[in-house]
Amino acid sequence: MSDQLPIWIQKRYNTLLEKFGDRLFSKKEAEDYLERNDVSVRNLNEVFIYLSKGGYLKSIGKGKNTKYQLIKINEKKLTTKDVLIHSLKSAADLLRGHDYRMLLLFLFFKELSDKWDNEIKKLVEEKKFSLEDAYDVANSTPGLFRLYDEENKKLYTWNEVTKDKIHIVDRFSEAFSKLEEMNPKKLKGLKTLVATFNLKGFLRESERLTLINLVNIFDRLDFTKVDYDTLGSAYEWVLYYFAKDKAKKGEIYTPREVIDLMVRILDIKSNSTILDPACGSAAMLIRSFEYVKNNNENPNTLKLIGQEKVEEIAVIGRLNLVVHGIENFNIFVGDSLSHPYFGSADYVLANPPWNYDYLIRNDNLAKTIYKYGVTPKQSADWLWVQLMLHFSKKKVAVVLDSGSLFRGGKEKAIRKAIVEDDLIDTIILLPSKLFYNTGAPGIILILDHNKPKSRKNKILFIDASEEYEKHPEVKKLNRLGEKNISKIVEIYRKFKDIKGFSRVASLEEIKEKDYSLNIPLYV
Repeated sequence: MSDQLPIWIQKRYNTLLEKFGDRLFSKKEAEDYLERNDVSVRNLNEVFIYLSKGGYLKSIGKGKNTKYQLIKINEKKLTTKDVLIHSLKSAADLLRGHDYRMLLLFLFFKELSDKWDNEIKKLVEEKKFSLEDAYDVANSTPGLFRLYDEENKKLYTWNEVTKDKIHIVDRFSEAFSKLEEMNPKKLKGLKTLVATFNLKGFLRESERLTLINLVNIFDRLDFTKVDYDTLGSAYEWVLYYFAKDKAKKGEIYTPREVIDLMVRILDIKSNSTILDPACGSAAMLIRSFEYVKNNNENPNTLKLIGQEKVEEIAVIGRLNLVVHGIENFNIFVGDSLSHPYFGSADYVLANPPWNYDYLIRNDNLAKTIYKYGVTPKQSADWLWVQLMLHFSKKKVAVVLDSGSLFRGGKEKAIRKAIVEDDLIDTIILLPSKLFYNTGAPGIILILDHNKPKSRKNKILFIDASEEYEKHPEVKKLNRLGEKNISKIVEIYRKFKDIKGFSRVASLEEIKEKDYSLNIPLYV
């Protein structure tokens, strides 16, 4: 039978299967037989729920006359992307009223545990290790997290934690606390994340059943043979599925297609350092990794650096990188504009909060990082641009509000200075209704420290406002299709005029237009 079920459930299944085979039986008969064979029946209802949801038990009739029949399943069902997304949808329905990000935590923990259990199985069966020796070996195996507390001889895997349904909330809380303690670098802040999700809210009896049903869904998933692309897609699906609701609370979700456009324009190479100073869930770092991988280069040579102001979002970013199979990363927590904890990078890309209400009070930062000038309090757009210029060695791609291209005052002075230093390479006007949190179109600003001779003292303007297709799932949204992305990237690389779409303007012309970079002035 499948080993997707916890061991204690499998034991009861096997005992009942020996007695009843595929014939009908009542719950009372099952209870009596288990007791006669010294198998605890304290959680028989939970056993039946597990088996029913897993497809190992079917019921016939209702009420007291209900009969049951065991189903023999000899081969494990493969956890495909479709199966995984379907399961997450079912889990999301259960979590109404709770923090949806609990799904991310469970997805992460179950995946770690299944890979751990599979490694232990190989060590014991193939290499003949004792169980405790296998735990020690797995604890030091690259690519696996430490799930065994050697000092207290205690295992913290999904199957171990979920054995005790009575104290399941406390068991989860203890496990996540221990995971951070045993894996401090990659899982820093995990305890904070669990507290934010209010796991203790499931302590009430009615809510505990919700948690048990959630666990049942994940119990039926087997991640031992699921590749990182599938896992990563599932993680991103959760973020996407709830993005609209979270946008109302101010969280930013950058559509994957916009990120793909930015990464393809930067044309990131292996052996590079990538920085996102407003990294959120780390999607831009992940897509940079995947771009290098898809170009048949070694993505493990990349060094991925991010910083995020909100701690729980930073932890979600770390977990996102882990489920994508990425190891060489560092995510800092803090305000990047006033306390950047990172160093220089080859490429910088980000979608910082637009028109961020911010004021720089540090004179030293104003003289070094923000040497072109400090922005007015009501918009930090050009602070972000200067931050990225300061820490980048090659190219920058940043998403901004289109108003940053033509507003006056201090912003104009900064814009003028950066234009005159010939650091702006390309400006792309995006279609409207791409983002959940605003219908405004937005722009992508490309900056280059090493412009080739043919692009010096010029800026390419691209009006891609009509380059979109209707979003297949969200009626009010648009999205960039593959043909739209390819067209924009092609024109970026060719750096040429296309009537009604793109235009190369000289710095002299831009000066004549009083340093306004508003795209309709040029295209």
